[in-house]
Amino acid sequence: MHINHQAKIPNDSTKTADTNSPETVEMQSRGLQLSADAIVQRPMNVNSMNSNQLLQLQRTIGNRAVGELFKQNASRSAEKSETPKETPIQQPINQSASTPSIQRKVYIKNRVFSGFRNKTKTSHGSVGEGERNVSNMLNDFPSRYFNSKDEMKQYAGKSTEKVGYVRKKGTWVRLPNKLLVLGEEHAAVNLSDITAAVGTDKYMHEGFTEYPAEAASNPELTNDMRARDEVINQKFKGAEGERSHRAESFFPKILRALSGLSVDEKNYQIQGSTVELNYLVMGIHFASSADEESNLFQTYMLHKEMWDQTAAAISSQESSDVAVTTEMRKEGSSALFKTFYRDLTAYAEDKIQQEQESAPEKDKASFEDKWHLASKDYSEDKESPMMKAEKARDFSMFQHIKKAKNEGYLLYGLGELHRQRLKELLDKEGIANKNIDTFISEQETNHPQR
Repeated sequence: MHINHQAKIPNDSTKTADTNSPETVEMQSRGLQLSADAIVQRPMNVNSMNSNQLLQLQRTIGNRAVGELFKQNASRSAEKSETPKETPIQQPINQSASTPSIQRKVYIKNRVFSGFRNKTKTSHGSVGEGERNVSNMLNDFPSRYFNSKDEMKQYAGKSTEKVGYVRKKGTWVRLPNKLLVLGEEHAAVNLSDITAAVGTDKYMHEGFTEYPAEAASNPELTNDMRARDEVINQKFKGAEGERSHRAESFFPKILRALSGLSVDEKNYQIQGSTVELNYLVMGIHFASSADEESNLFQTYMLHKEMWDQTAAAISSQESSDVAVTTEMRKEGSSALFKTFYRDLTAYAEDKIQQEQESAPEKDKASFEDKWHLASKDYSEDKESPMMKAEKARDFSMFQHIKKAKNEGYLLYGLGELHRQRLKELLDKEGIANKNIDTFISEQETNHPQR
């Protein structure tokens, strides 16, 4: 189109654009001057402009006004052609009551303007299979959001690991490019729901525990830990594979389990949760591989048959009257259990101290400075056996989180109380962390299901 060097403002032939006004657009590549009001009111073929002219136009009148010009050109082009255009999701669609609503199912991120545009046509319809087939994604539930057409095709081919649909919450999620630590309640949505949605194996979760070195020569202990792994793997729908998902050391975890055990002084039954009792079994089997000079090994060997029968009975869940209970009743004393409990606890604490001493001094200092109790913790007493065990677990988790960050993992899952205690420390380290429900809520806002 032709534009005079001195542009006339529409509907007023006596006025010319003020060259000194801040609203004047300087089209330097053509040597033209045109007011912003004139640009918006007068039809312009922005598609014929080169990149420098578009950039100058954007700087002067803003992205929104340029977007309106594109819409005007698109409307005029549509009148001349029957070829349908892809509709930006920001543009309202007027429909009669009898017209079915458009099913908007795939959105591609805009390159120039913010937001996403609805994709209704594609030449890649045959890419992917089943619900990930591109044609199927354009027409079925749920709404999916991609940064580009290439990412859409990669998702269809199951080669992405940062985007996906969390079915339990009905939410499309996108992971950041760096490690994200998520605190979960272990009841609602969990890390396993997110890893299944995005298809990544770059995660660690506190359900996976490191095997102690002693397990290599201890088949009973190895079998105990493999049984525990199988339970967790059912949630994550996968085996260990080459990438480790183990998120903490063995000894802090067994120390925490022991802190929840007790013995009834009336009937001498051992009391604890199923998980805590399972870790007692691991502790009994571990004792057979302990240092032969240790009190733990000697206490175990003194009543080896009784402790082996106790471990077998707890594992089979056949009876609450395990072998050690029977012996304590005979003696009228809980000393057998309490002595083993004391020696196993002391042995685990020694191992924990050795592990912590090998950590970098900077990490130990930062941990002592930033670690604190959660708002609603198990106990307000930091020196209670349970909270000392929790603190030991938190330090081990902190070391594994740093390892996950350095090795390019995307996710680390732990209980929300652990995250709260570690939050200041993780913030200082520049490691993103948030409650998993908060993360889901943010994703629902960013990727609405339409």
